[in-house]
Amino acid sequence: MEKDNRRKIIHIIGNARIGGVAAFLLNYFGNIDREKYRFDFVTYGESEFDEKAHAIDPSSRIFYITPLDKNPIKAMRELKRIFRSDDYCAVHSHMTTLSAFALPPAARAKIPVRICHAHSTFDKNSDHYLVKKLLRPFAAAKATARMACGKKAAENLYGKKAEQAFILPNAITAERFYCTDEEHLAARKALGAEGKIILFVGRFVYQKNLFFLLNAFSVAAKKEKMTLVLVGDGADKEALFAQAQKLGILDCVRFVPPCDPAIWYKAANVFALPSRYEGMPVVAVEAQAAGLFCIFSDAVTREADIGGNSVFLPARTESDELLWAEEFLKDAPRLSDAKSAVENAGFDIAKQAHLLTDFYERELMKRS
Repeated sequence: MEKDNRRKIIHIIGNARIGGVAAFLLNYFGNIDREKYRFDFVTYGESEFDEKAHAIDPSSRIFYITPLDKNPIKAMRELKRIFRSDDYCAVHSHMTTLSAFALPPAARAKIPVRICHAHSTFDKNSDHYLVKKLLRPFAAAKATARMACGKKAAENLYGKKAEQAFILPNAITAERFYCTDEEHLAARKALGAEGKIILFVGRFVYQKNLFFLLNAFSVAAKKEKMTLVLVGDGADKEALFAQAQKLGILDCVRFVPPCDPAIWYKAANVFALPSRYEGMPVVAVEAQAAGLFCIFSDAVTREADIGGNSVFLPARTESDELLWAEEFLKDAPRLSDAKSAVENAGFDIAKQAHLLTDFYERELMKRS
């Protein structure tokens, strides 16, 4: 292997096929000083992430391991071999509670900086709640530093030590999402969109509560012509398709495979995120950069309302579905100055990317 004198950081991200963590990491990776840093990655298998990461830096190494939640012992052995394969100065685990398994091999490999990063919250309504609760006290046990996407995520994972966590914003390449009225109309024309568009972008999994969204949308769609666009993929896709068919709204629901969602944000009128639990969602920032009116579940941190143009509603019961349907039927005011809102809240990656590498430098200085 060629001599590489850059600082080498290895990121553990697990499932990189779809989701906010992969998008978040690519945003920072594309904006750091790559003459000084090389990022390598550990994922659960081949995905579009590989191509995107190599487009940023062809020399980045991408390793595949056994999923930590399936066979942690085997995965930890694989991680230890990976960590010893190069002179890494830092391991950055984006696995939240599964960092309890991801970071001990880094400690045994004597990597000086080991970061536990909280990207989401969880509660008794979360999938695998008991396992997450059990792992929570050990998530940062072998970490030398704590990080989180927001205060709520830090408090959820680190408890009394939440104040020790560095808050790194889920910044985006904001320029890609800013949208004028003319661009909004052009996007709708390009996509053949008619009527109001309710948009969701993300994984089709339990956490995102999409069956609730379908039920709420079906109530509203009976009263006004509108379309629900679901951009993404995941384990629940077939079941969601069947539910839409059962509700008689299949003609009003578009399932869009994973793609660059920018044009959909620009074409939409409302962004909906009914998650059962969240951290600081990247998609919330992207939607508001495009000027969208947002409806979030009350499980989403209030930090997500960067433009003061969002509504937070419960998303659990049939009566809650009626509340969401009522919001879908209302006028959807667009953010008047999305650019200022995003920049003032610190979510423009062009202005924030240095925060990550500055953090690495501080942590390495402590251990030099």
